[in-house]
Amino acid sequence: MTTAAIPGQVLLVNSFDDREMYAEYFRDAGLGVDAVADPALALRLLPAIRCDVVITDLVFATGAMAGASFIRELRARLDRSTSIIVVSGRVRQEDRDEARRAGADLFLIKPALPNAVLFEVRRALARRRDGRRIEWNWNDLPPSASAAPGNRRGRRRAS
Repeated sequence: MTTAAIPGQVLLVNSFDDREMYAEYFRDAGLGVDAVADPALALRLLPAIRCDVVITDLVFATGAMAGASFIRELRARLDRSTSIIVVSGRVRQEDRDEARRAGADLFLIKPALPNAVLFEVRRALARRRDGRRIEWNWNDLPPSASAAPGNRRGRRRAS
C-alpha cells in the first residue's frame, strides 16, 4: 500500500519549538495543518476545522491541561476513524499506558524525525479512508531496549 499521495488535514498540538518545524514539513508534503500551542484552544477549534489526524505531545507549556485528559477530550469529540498520534519525550511505561487508555493510537519518541512522523500520518490517513484508525503500536519493552532516538519502538499488528 502506498500512502505518499493521500491528502489530509492535521491538527498539531504542541507548545514547544518543534511545532512549527513539523507544521512546515507537513505543509511541504501537501497536507493541511492547523498548529496550536494550547490544548484548550485546540478543543475550541475542533467544531470549526476539518481534522483527519491529531498529533499531540503529553506535556504543554501552559500546564492548563495534562496530556491524558486532553487525549480523552479529543477522543470524545473526534469521529471513530480519526487517529491520535502522541509525539513525546515522556517515555515512561506509565505515560505510554495512560496515553493508550486515554485514546491515543500511536506513540512516537521525541525527538522524532519529521519523515518518520509524516510516514505515520500518511498511514493514519490511509486507514481513515477505510473508516479505521491506526492501532496501538507500543510493546512493553523497557526503555533500555529502545532503538536509536527518534525511532519508534514497538511492533505493528497485522490488520
